[in-house]
Amino acid sequence: DVKTCPSHSMMSSIVYNLDVADRLADEHVLIGLYVNLLQNNPRSCLLDSTNHQDEEHSLIARYAARLASDAQQQRVPMELPCSLDVNKQQKQLIAELESKNREILQEIQRLRIQHEEASQPPPDKGQQNPTLLAELRLLRQRKDELEQRMSTLQESRRELMVQLEQLMMLLKLEEERRQATQGPGSPRSSPSHTISRPIPTPIHSDSAGTTPTHTPQDSLMGVGGDVQEAFAQGPRRNLRNDLLLAADSITNTMSSLVKELNSAENAEKCKNIT
Repeated sequence: DVKTCPSHSMMSSIVYNLDVADRLADEHVLIGLYVNLLQNNPRSCLLDSTNHQDEEHSLIARYAARLASDAQQQRVPMELPCSLDVNKQQKQLIAELESKNREILQEIQRLRIQHEEASQPPPDKGQQNPTLLAELRLLRQRKDELEQRMSTLQESRRELMVQLEQLMMLLKLEEERRQATQGPGSPRSSPSHTISRPIPTPIHSDSAGTTPTHTPQDSLMGVGGDVQEAFAQGPRRNLRNDLLLAADSITNTMSSLVKELNSAENAEKCKNIT
């Protein structure tokens, strides 16, 4: 009993000291208490080996728990800056990607605007410039006048061809009548001296003498067969030459009119293009 009481009091002191060590949470204090216990009471510890092992295991467990808690506390401050750096890098990467995305969207918008401008027809410059609009109006008016003049000349040419046809018919009838009245043995006279009715002399133009390449068949294209037959006999009659010159004059006038009309149309096209 004497031995058990000190042992009981010793165990009480050990529990108290363990409580103090637990409150201080210091592994050095725990180790010091354990060494103190072994030095002061080796026999009591040998007598109660079961309690001794339990206390030893308890001290080792507490020490291991302390070391584990210290290691975890040291690991957390080291991992915290790493996680902060990772988050910062991720935010920076996200900001860079958003900036590149905005640049790509702006480039797409610019290309879309350029494509729409290229696909649209160019605006009419005449509507923006009053001077060009007035010139275009004058050119159109000039074109209408030339077209009217050309139609008038074509009508005059048709009437002239009809008159030529009638004149050649009269010449042919007059010649047949003269031959019938004079008989077969009388010499053949020129129709220019036998026609009694007055024939209007055609007006010679300056351009008539400059077109020697026109043949009677070319100048009288579309005229009846009597006129072509009369002119096919040769240039021995003055009236025939006058008629040819008149036809050439009309042809040259129409050619110059067509050229002027084409030049006016080309000028109008150039104005529209510019």
